[in-house]
Amino acid sequence: MTATTRFLDLESKVMGAAVPMSVVLPPGFEESDDDLPLLINLHGGGGDRTFLTDALPIWSALWASGDLPPLVMVSFSSGPGSWYGGAWENFVLEELPAWAHETFGTTMDPARTVMTGIAMGGYGTLKIALKNPARFRAIAAQEPAIEPSLTRLPDHGRNSWYRMPPMEEAVWGSPVDAALWTADNPAAIADMNADAIRASGLEIYLEVGDKDYINLHDGAEFMHRVLWDRDIRHEYHLVRWADHVGESMARRMMEAHRFLAAALAGGLDEPIDLELTEAETAYIAWVNGGDMAAGIEPPTELKMLADPARAPTVHRHVWDPLKAMAEGDPDMNRAYALLPPTLSDD
Repeated sequence: MTATTRFLDLESKVMGAAVPMSVVLPPGFEESDDDLPLLINLHGGGGDRTFLTDALPIWSALWASGDLPPLVMVSFSSGPGSWYGGAWENFVLEELPAWAHETFGTTMDPARTVMTGIAMGGYGTLKIALKNPARFRAIAAQEPAIEPSLTRLPDHGRNSWYRMPPMEEAVWGSPVDAALWTADNPAAIADMNADAIRASGLEIYLEVGDKDYINLHDGAEFMHRVLWDRDIRHEYHLVRWADHVGESMARRMMEAHRFLAAALAGGLDEPIDLELTEAETAYIAWVNGGDMAAGIEPPTELKMLADPARAPTVHRHVWDPLKAMAEGDPDMNRAYALLPPTLSDD
């Protein structure tokens, strides 16, 4: 069985026109299939709906390896420089999921809806999901076209030289309204909407190549730091040797989709609250009794960290006495610490 592709038009009331759609159906898909997860794919700048279908070998490999569950992928042509602005947000949030549900039986449950995109699509993924975090289970933003700032940077700089004024002005006015632009800036959205994002449980994957020709690694790193400082859990990859395009993209796309699959399956947390065995209790007593610090090797039968499934529980109990002594530090209540600056004043 193989994955299949389809091209259709959606007569959009939101957009006031027919929107060209593309769909990738999983191997073994039947028209009677119901309640499959929905994956929304936002194409990059200059792209269109065929980006999804051109990558069919990647999706087929993920399904063949079992790394991706059966789900329906949907994309659409938004225009080469839409920035997914204005009515496109409502299209993604409301009309597209309803259409996919009616046409292919996909779920309407936000807990089983995920979204991804590359470059402009990565920007759109962050912008739409961070404004509406309860509407998605997980997102994967690859090399998102974002700037390393909470506000709009000056023109013709390291992180703004690639701007195309006609496209931006079609979205944010001519000249560009800085306030409107900032309201769509993913970093600013994360800053303003941090409480709702944390409460939603939205799973976030962010990645970029460290040789991105457009310097989008600057914006991704800044976004990572915004999420860190706002205590929003996420996974971040700065991919060594990777450019904005090229041979690295296939493996990077596969890794991003493995993250989405893991999120749909409930995540990859390992238990730390298993009931201890007698041997594990003895091992913890050996550590906390001072023998480990004294350099005394434990008896062979007490090397309990060798079992990966049980190691997190044992490890937790080993360190709990020391961790308890830091309860007065407010940073202990955070997922991520508030870190000091890394540059000196010199």
